[in-house]
Amino acid sequence: MTEKFILQVLCPDQSGLIAAFTQGIAKTGANILDLTQHTAKDINTFFLRALVECESDAIPKIKEHFSKLENEKSMQWHLHDAERKVKLALFGSTTNHCIYELLLSHKDGALPCEWTCVISNHTVLEPIARAFNLPFFLVPSDIPKQEQEQRFNEILHASQTEGIILARYMQVLSKEFTEAWKHRIINIHHGFLPAFKGAKPYHQAWAKGVKIIGATAHFATADLDQGPIIWQSVQQVADTGSIKQFIQIGKEVEKRTLLQALKLYLEHRVFLCGERTFIL
Repeated sequence: MTEKFILQVLCPDQSGLIAAFTQGIAKTGANILDLTQHTAKDINTFFLRALVECESDAIPKIKEHFSKLENEKSMQWHLHDAERKVKLALFGSTTNHCIYELLLSHKDGALPCEWTCVISNHTVLEPIARAFNLPFFLVPSDIPKQEQEQRFNEILHASQTEGIILARYMQVLSKEFTEAWKHRIINIHHGFLPAFKGAKPYHQAWAKGVKIIGATAHFATADLDQGPIIWQSVQQVADTGSIKQFIQIGKEVEKRTLLQALKLYLEHRVFLCGERTFIL
């Protein structure tokens, strides 16, 4: 039986790396369909992502080969089943543009994942969840944070969820929760140049004559909006635009940025080196 998997490698840069990896794969009879590699000279770090096709009985041999190289090359490596769909939960509050974008893209086959549920602190998104045949769970934000997150974990574990997408979920998650789900929570937020914090950021941007509207998708951490960045987008805006137009443009940027970040994550193109990401 033929299978496809994605290989991710991260290690200190040194001579002979590509040969060591590709020759070891070739000896098992596997075929490399796509390979991308990058060396970050400033931190002396080598990254590699390869899409490999092989017979099922070759996979243990490939794992054995890379296990032998692990200590020799001070290497971190992972094999991911290219056909496996990651189970993800959607968190949202009252706005629906990001939720809709992800659900519709998934329905069109653009996202190789499986949605497990929609979780919200409001009931506004319940009809959307039902329309896409997803379980909906209301976890109010007026109960203690610890109780909220205990309920989150109960829902997520019961549904065998592997990751979380914060599709404009307007609540801060605790350090304990973000650490437990480290690098498995993706968040989206507006990111202006310059940035505007607090209430009504688009109103603030309009009042200051902002020329660019942006958005940032990143891994969520306890430090609000400061996690490792996955993807960013910007859109030039005209001085003749109204606040209403700014808000609409902002929504468009947010949803396309979150969608692209999720695609990169699901395709195992995101490499983490400390708190920095590299996309291959």
